[in-house]
Amino acid sequence: MNNPAKVEVEPKTAVYTPPPFLDDAIKAVPLVSARKLPGRIGYLTNYSFHIWYQIVIEILKRRAAQYGAEMLVQDARKSVENQINQAREMLPQVDALLLTPAATSGLEPVLEMAAQAGKPVVIEANPVEGMKTLVAICDYDAGFELGFWVGHNVTAANGPLRILDVGLPALRPCLLRSEGFVDGVKTVQADAVVAASINGEATPEVAHRVALETLRKTGDVDVIFAMDDETGQGAYEGYLEAGFDPERIVIAGFGLAGDHEKEWLMRREALKVSAAMFPEYVGLRCVDNLIKCCDGQATPLRDVIPTVAATPSVLEKLYPKRGNAWTPDFAAMAALSGKSECTRV
Repeated sequence: MNNPAKVEVEPKTAVYTPPPFLDDAIKAVPLVSARKLPGRIGYLTNYSFHIWYQIVIEILKRRAAQYGAEMLVQDARKSVENQINQAREMLPQVDALLLTPAATSGLEPVLEMAAQAGKPVVIEANPVEGMKTLVAICDYDAGFELGFWVGHNVTAANGPLRILDVGLPALRPCLLRSEGFVDGVKTVQADAVVAASINGEATPEVAHRVALETLRKTGDVDVIFAMDDETGQGAYEGYLEAGFDPERIVIAGFGLAGDHEKEWLMRREALKVSAAMFPEYVGLRCVDNLIKCCDGQATPLRDVIPTVAATPSVLEKLYPKRGNAWTPDFAAMAALSGKSECTRV
């Protein structure tokens, strides 16, 4: 008997509604002083359907416009081959390039093509060998801080704390988040166990299905850790469908990007904490670093974006509501204490 073919899930594109005072918040951050400015900037992203990247793209466009630049965007949809072909097509049309790699390795040809064309590249999120500048969080350290919070604030119903890890193994930053989280928990609760690690594919529908199948085999867990809040939501729905108690599960997420995730956290339900990683601030720093590159200014090899294990009280300080909409406070984000070097890369 033949095994049924795997059904590919078409991800739903998230909808980002910019807060009414977003432009005011962006304009409050001083522009880079530069003589040579790009006219067009290309952005090769990995999966634009995700709320994180919907926000990043919006910020990129608005910040680029402040420098008089147009932003062109192409989505590789998690394919290295697509991304290399898109780079080949885009480079003649732009003066500089932003790249969110579609995988942990294999994107070196994009840097080679850009170097031959004499056009600077800034990498976001996932390092590429030979890069000049990376804008990213310290994934392991952010995961560790989140796990440390859980270790201190969550107790098991019975026996050792049991964790369902919802990851994205194709990307090393996501693996580092999982590793950091588990290490952080075990620093406080040494007997904690990972009941299962699953691939949510950065897609809530996939996380829902795989979590349901897995939890039916492993039994109940105390904590669902997810490399992003969206797959955490999907895994939580799988947990509920498996028949477990919604009052006792704790979701520890990553990103805290969209309004839905913020409102979920503020309701103080299953999502108790999330590693805020500020897509708005990432977008600003990407463009500002690229402006420096175009002007021949120095940029750091790794421009580290701060993160924090955000609870409701922390969230309100970083995204105060203006016009009844969560609005980024870039000064508050910049003031967070962060690492200059990451523990693991």
